[in-house]
Amino acid sequence: MEEKKDRREIYSDGFALTKYTMPVVKQMAEVIPGGFFIYKENNVRDLIYVNKKVLEIFGCETLDEFKELTGYTFEGMVHPDDFKKIQAEIDSQIDADGGDGNDNVIYRITRKDGEVRWVDDYGHYAYSPEYGDLYYVFINDITERKKMMDEMEKYRNLGGRPE
Repeated sequence: MEEKKDRREIYSDGFALTKYTMPVVKQMAEVIPGGFFIYKENNVRDLIYVNKKVLEIFGCETLDEFKELTGYTFEGMVHPDDFKKIQAEIDSQIDADGGDGNDNVIYRITRKDGEVRWVDDYGHYAYSPEYGDLYYVFINDITERKKMMDEMEKYRNLGGRPE
């Protein structure tokens, strides 16, 4: 049986986040469409950066509000009923044979106002000598699209006949 390679060994050739490149990442992240955040792949999955769009998606006006809401961790961002399943799916996609360090998952979040929303998450695993194992993640709020798709599925399940 072939031994599983360490993620660090597989995905260490990419972009290296350092104290010198972080300002550039922050500047670029504020002008891209959608939410962007970076978190450490450790026991608590600490966030090290979120852009303003992430704050907006979570209904927070300030970073302090977001930190209070989420504990400034990836786990704190994900709806508690979804986290274990989503983390297992991310791990499965990242560890897949022939994988490229990318993952794509859809999960629920709870905004500051208590509203539950759906986000589409595209992540990339990489290793940084300065920060260690990291995920770079893009998210978009897809709640309205998800509601429409659920309605279409419900309609199809009724044989294409309205209720």
